Order: sequence, then C-alpha cells, then structure tokens
Amino acid sequence: KQWYQRRVSENIADSSEEEVIGGANNGLQTTHVIEIRAVVGIIFGVVVGVVCCGTWLKDLEAIIYGYRWHYLERCIIEDVDLGFGMDFCRLPVDCSVCKEVDVIDDVNVKSLSVEHFEEKYAHSNRPLVVRNASLSWKAMNVVDYNWLRKVYLSDPEILKEEDEDCWFNQYKTKEFRHLRSVFKMLGSTGALKSARPWYVGWSVCHDKVATKLSKLYKTPSFINVESMDMKMPWIFIGTPGPGANFHIDNVDLPSWQAQLAGVKTWYLKPPPECYWSCHGVMQTTLYPGDILVLNTNIWSHSAMVHGSDLSIVITSEFD
Repeated sequence: KQWYQRRVSENIADSSEEEVIGGANNGLQTTHVIEIRAVVGIIFGVVVGVVCCGTWLKDLEAIIYGYRWHYLERCIIEDVDLGFGMDFCRLPVDCSVCKEVDVIDDVNVKSLSVEHFEEKYAHSNRPLVVRNASLSWKAMNVVDYNWLRKVYLSDPEILKEEDEDCWFNQYKTKEFRHLRSVFKMLGSTGALKSARPWYVGWSVCHDKVATKLSKLYKTPSFINVESMDMKMPWIFIGTPGPGANFHIDNVDLPSWQAQLAGVKTWYLKPPPECYWSCHGVMQTTLYPGDILVLNTNIWSHSAMVHGSDLSIVITSEFD
C-alpha cells in the first residue's frame, strides 16, 4: 500500500507519464495524467486561432486601412452592405493620379477648347467642372420628372425591356424595388406618401426613351465627338437631401454629368488606398447648365441635393 501511494505521488509530481495502476488482474482502473503546461498550451492555441482567424480581425483591418482586401483574388472588396462601395472587387488605384490634385478645377465652357480638354483633362482623371456647358440643350427646358414619367408610361412594353444592361439603383430609398415602382409610388406628384426624401438612378436601356432623349442633348462642346461612347446614358434624380453615399463605381470609362435641374453638391475624395498619398475631401456645387467631368472608377464620390427643386442629371461615358 505504501508503494502504491508513492507511485501515485510520483506521477502527479512529474506529470509526464501515464501509469497503469493495477490491471485486469486486480480490477484497478487506468488513470491518464496530462501535463498542466500541455493544457495551457492547448488553451493558448485556441485563443490564438480565434484571434488570428476570427472575422473581427478582418473588420479591424478594414477600419484601419479604410477598405477590405480579398487575399485570394488580390483586389479591394467594394461591398455596399459593409459600407465599402457597390458590390464588386477592384484593383488598387495608382495614387499618382490624385497626388497633385487638391481642388476640383472650375472653368467656363467658353474658355475650354477641345484641344485644351484633350491635353489636360481627357486622360488625366483630373476632375473638372465646366460651367454653362449644357445651357443650349433642349433638355434643359423639357426634361423633368413629369416628362420622364410620361415617356416611360406611354407604352406598357417600355418598362418590360429590362435585361442585364438595365442598371437600377434605389440607393437608400428602399421603397423603390425597380423603375416601375418609382413612377407607381411617386405618381404625378413626384413625392412619397411618407414625405421622405428620395434618390434613384437608372440606365436608359429602353429604346423608345433613349431615342426621344437623344434628340434633347448632344455631345458637350469640349469633348471630341469621336471620343463619345455610344452606350446608353444614365439618369439620376432625387429630392433635396442626401444622394448617394461615398462609393467607387464599376463602369467602363470616365463620364460627364450634366445638371439639367436642381442644385447638387458633389463631394470627392481619393480612394482609401491613397489616403496617405493624396489630399482629402474636395467639393463643388453644380447648377442647371453645369457639367462635371469625372472618372468615378477612381474617385470616391457622394452627393447632396439642395434647394427646393428636384435634381435631374443625365450622364454618359466618353473615351
């Protein structure tokens, strides 16, 4: 008995061996002894695994860097639900395009020739506001909410022409599920029953509408006609209040944004990966007749509508 007690004490003190006490012959059970430091090591490993592999670490990294990185695809994740843009994965921007830009250039259309635009702005991705550039367009006096509603509802088949190219964004106006619901819910008043502000955008992928709209605007005078991309234009319309939150687009080319009605302030800032290389937020306010030239694939942008009128913008890409 004394020998047995001594052996058990030795096992506990050493904690490095496994002793079989007794055996099948004497009916005693087998006792497994585990080192305390082994238990501590296992616990430590679990904690390290949770810390290193947990989603919170990715969230913390995204907060620090301002963007979420996809390690497999090697691209920056734009996820609208997480506050990172518009649901796609993009390559990092070359920060040299924004390093020397600390203000949005502002010129009158009369002082901007096609040659000057080509030389300084067309391929530099430098944002530019051109004042009074669309004042001569028929759209300035024709296109409003009621015109758009009338054209789209003139033929029941128009709003059925929706395919993968028929882009639509409700932004934060969750009541709008698609373009049909916009005109249905706003009716002839152009207002929600809740009186909440609203903002929406869509591509003019409907042939009948695109044909009628094309007769009301033309290529801005400072852009070479051969540079115009013949893809469908977009319409952005909303009441006074917040427009789109900061985001980066996933489109093919730079674009011009013509303010047909209302007053809209644009806020531009470098993409998050260029935070330490480029300047901060810039802003400019567009009035009816003004055009903003912008590469929305590079510049993070948001908008705010001011005054009492609806803001209506027509947009198209150029090469």
